[in-house]
Amino acid sequence: MLLRTVILGVLALGMIGCAAQPPTHYYDLTAVSAPAKQRLPQSVSLGIGPVTLPELLDQPGVVSRKGDTVVNVATYHIWAGELEPAFTRVLAENVARRLEHDRVWPSPWDNRFRPEYQVRIFVDRFSGEVNGEVVLNLTWSLLGDYGQELIRTQRYRGTVIAEGGYHGYVNALNQLLAAFSEQLASELVGQVPKL
Repeated sequence: MLLRTVILGVLALGMIGCAAQPPTHYYDLTAVSAPAKQRLPQSVSLGIGPVTLPELLDQPGVVSRKGDTVVNVATYHIWAGELEPAFTRVLAENVARRLEHDRVWPSPWDNRFRPEYQVRIFVDRFSGEVNGEVVLNLTWSLLGDYGQELIRTQRYRGTVIAEGGYHGYVNALNQLLAAFSEQLASELVGQVPKL
């Protein structure tokens, strides 16, 4: 009888622990619906990537910061897929929409195909504080001649303030990516047709 009571007590505690667990929320980056502002010649093929994100972002949980040195990896707020391919895909789609261009492809590419122009991106920071400042800091390089010729390298930094918990934080990351997409599209129009 005592054993039965102990087992029932342990099961009851286990059920209480499961019931108290908060729900898991999944997030994804999304392309923005932005009107085309400029155009590239349709004969130009443009590749976006590879994109290199900081190693600390390579995990399922959404990463945020508290100050400069404390990093928080959320347990119940996670990415719906890997962040690096999502970043690359959304950036390529945003640039394609801004340029109204059908030949913008995210990396990786098929071995038999390589775009004429390529944008490589090294991200230093794509994080910040939940309900605070969020930063996108990166270096991008434009390569021509199918990735063989360096045309230009430039730094970019953008900041926004996130509000509304993790949902607002992911929206802030998306806003930063959209703002960079718009600037990159403008820079590409100034560089690619001159070659």
